[in-house]
Amino acid sequence: MAINLNTSKVVDVQLSRGGEEFVDVRFRRARAEDAEAMYRLSLPFMDTGQLLVRERALFETLSEDFRVLEADGEVVGCAGLRGFDTLAEIYNVAVDEKRHGLGLGRLLLASMVGAAHAEGFAEVLVYSKTTSAWFARYGFQPVDPARLPAARLALVDPARESVALGRATVGGYDGVEVLAALTELRVTFDRSAAEFGWDGSYDSLLPFADDNGVETKSLCWAGVCGTCAVRLKRGTVRYHVPPQGDPDEGEVLLCISQPVTDLVLDL
Repeated sequence: MAINLNTSKVVDVQLSRGGEEFVDVRFRRARAEDAEAMYRLSLPFMDTGQLLVRERALFETLSEDFRVLEADGEVVGCAGLRGFDTLAEIYNVAVDEKRHGLGLGRLLLASMVGAAHAEGFAEVLVYSKTTSAWFARYGFQPVDPARLPAARLALVDPARESVALGRATVGGYDGVEVLAALTELRVTFDRSAAEFGWDGSYDSLLPFADDNGVETKSLCWAGVCGTCAVRLKRGTVRYHVPPQGDPDEGEVLLCISQPVTDLVLDL
């Protein structure tokens, strides 16, 4: 029998691709009134066969299974989470196609893995027909169907030819922290001709750069003075506290930021 997951934690994250414009992202449990937005987000992927076809009414019926990502108040991503005996399954992962490139897909996936962990599940499962390689980047590996719960196997449609993939769940304060444990993010310091795998134990890019021998400038370590501002040539960062000073166009503050995607910094 499926287990209802009742995680209600709301998590806010502030993302930046440089400059004074930020994207405020919220991960929360879906509500029935989100059904239209979740259906709209999923429709392009249902049309291509990447997602199982579900009618709009089903998103309302199953709204308690779903979590959503909001960006600046707009629902831009959704995914379902349901439990089967000893494991949880993430399904119907969809992110607004116009928002691709910001790192929202990986943030949503990491948040869902963290939600499964918070519910006490040690393992999480996905079924994928066309995106197995994407899930593999976050540690998902093929699972022998014989070891899956009978309740889940009863729902399998062999005609879809989907592959079962699984991995251990990971806990964390938010999706960015979980993400650092799911996949290796690369940070390139362009002028220093140096590249390193991000270490999620660092609370910001500033000590990470210093400890890896990359020369930086800093003063307040609190996002106030702007001394550590560096141009972000590629990627997305998360600010763990809002900057009190406005970075110049294309710049990020190293002392309060962490990577959400691979980064290239002009440093």
